[in-house]
Amino acid sequence: MRCAYCRARAGLIRRTCPTCAKVIAIVDKAGGNVGFQTLVDIFKAEGLTQQQVDIVLDAHVGRGPSIRDRLTSQMTNALMRGLGMPGRQSPEDVRRVRESMNSAAGQGTYTQGQEPPGGSH
Repeated sequence: MRCAYCRARAGLIRRTCPTCAKVIAIVDKAGGNVGFQTLVDIFKAEGLTQQQVDIVLDAHVGRGPSIRDRLTSQMTNALMRGLGMPGRQSPEDVRRVRESMNSAAGQGTYTQGQEPPGGSH
């Protein structure tokens, strides 16, 4: 059977390879309770590369949001609650925003260091 995240061989019965399972276990244990930098440090301490982690975080298993969307939602809600606001950002909300930003890329948008459309003003 192939891994649901990276498509590598997972085994006869497993749906997740050992590397992706390790990433998922770390996210499930520490996910919304630590900041992104601490999470990156945990991944590094476990010997995981950025590419291995990104594959799992960005994978869409089924029709739901990615793990990265879920993490972003949890951290956004924690920040909002810390500022005294209600945290109501769902993983689906994060996915919709991300997808709308991706579809808008190249349509009047530019990144830092690039010239705005139509030259500099």
